[in-house]
Amino acid sequence: MLLWAALMLTGIVSVASLGPPQYVGDGRSRQIARVNNTKKLLCPVQGDPFPFIEWKKDGESINELWANHKVMKDGSLRIKEIEVENAGKYVCKATNGFGSISVNYTLVVVDEEKDVVSVDGTEVYAKSHEEDLTKEGASPRFTNPDKMKKQKIIRPVNSSLRLRCKATGNPRPQITWMKDEHNLYHGDLGRRSSWTLRLPDLQQTDSGHYTCVVWNRLGSINFTYDIQVIDKMMSKPELLAPHPLNTTVNVGETASLQCKINSEMQPHIQWLKRVDDPKFMSNNTIVISKQPFIILKSSEIGSGSDGAYLNKFVIHHVTEADGGMYICLAANTMGFSWRSAHLIVRSKHHENHYSYTIDRSNLNLPLVIGVPGGILLLVLIIAFLFFQRRRRTQYHQGAIVNGPHFNRVPTQDPEPYLGSVHSSEVKTNIHVNPIHGAQHKNLYAGIPSPHHMLSSRDKLSKNSQSIDFYTDISSVSQSHHNPHHHMQQYSYNGQ
Repeated sequence: MLLWAALMLTGIVSVASLGPPQYVGDGRSRQIARVNNTKKLLCPVQGDPFPFIEWKKDGESINELWANHKVMKDGSLRIKEIEVENAGKYVCKATNGFGSISVNYTLVVVDEEKDVVSVDGTEVYAKSHEEDLTKEGASPRFTNPDKMKKQKIIRPVNSSLRLRCKATGNPRPQITWMKDEHNLYHGDLGRRSSWTLRLPDLQQTDSGHYTCVVWNRLGSINFTYDIQVIDKMMSKPELLAPHPLNTTVNVGETASLQCKINSEMQPHIQWLKRVDDPKFMSNNTIVISKQPFIILKSSEIGSGSDGAYLNKFVIHHVTEADGGMYICLAANTMGFSWRSAHLIVRSKHHENHYSYTIDRSNLNLPLVIGVPGGILLLVLIIAFLFFQRRRRTQYHQGAIVNGPHFNRVPTQDPEPYLGSVHSSEVKTNIHVNPIHGAQHKNLYAGIPSPHHMLSSRDKLSKNSQSIDFYTDISSVSQSHHNPHHHMQQYSYNGQ
């Protein structure tokens, strides 16, 4: 049983280790060899089962027919009596039943006698101590292109100027300076002075186009400066609005202030911070507009596409002590100008409180809008009901005061029913005020007949005592003798 268990465990471990080939090299893909020497290229792979190794050069398989190339038992490739033609791209491909992997090499061959180098086996170039053969070749490029945007530069007479064209490449580039297409200076970047062209004690005759040409065997680049030397400055620098801008940041963040200056020549730019606490006064403090300011470290001056000068002041990992007023000051021989901005630094506590307030406001937004709207709607409904009720009240009062209007009744009529009106059994509150001599048409329209009136009286007297009619004859007689009655007035007063 123990033997069987050991065999099973061994089998499990073996199965667990099975897999495609794996790379175990150091990553150096560029190899250097010298003519007439021997070079061994390793194939740093491993796998279980052990992979089959195949070598290729520039896409062509290497076999036993290759005179000075041999694949060794460990999978490496040995090259004897190396020639320049042996330079090129080599590939080691390892394959087993689980997959495959390839390892690429570039073999660079150096001929010390002829002082030449070959990378591809077909072309050679002069060997240079400025080239690192262990690294791939690269054409020149400017290391600080953002600092070379200012193509036009104006300087006053007797000033100095330095023009920079810093570049890199493999091989390390060489540089040539020209003025108005004529060679001015030649050198290589191995000497520090060649990075910069120095022009001291400028005169107006120094104005012109200065071009740097940087090249190596893989290419070249160039850049041109337009230099103007003027006799006298005409105006002081002008700081262009709206920069610098007021800025708000949280503690620990990065703050950035920028100013933009228009000037005939590159001005001196300095950032200052107002001293709010006298205990921070130092030797680096100056007074501007009766306020103390501390001088801050300046950064390099850049240039924009519109010809203006740019300068940026950056504070990393801002603290609360960094808050305050900052000014950007630009000066030249004609004077100086400045603009200010405030940096507000919020603490973590303030930031959290602010975020909570914003979230809470968003949460209650429907409530804030809905409550006033509901109150306004309720007020409108109450007002509408109030005016409706008031209108109905006025309508009923008008009906009571004016009463229903009846057709006119003649003051003298031979009809027998008037006699019944004077009867003590019939009482009414109908007041009739006619005018003598009036002509009436259909005076009885709408008035019930005497029989109907009597029958109604009988019914009312029997069924209900809530309504009592009485005829005020005196009012009728008074109306006959009242000369001021020019209109017929009839009224019905319900009591």
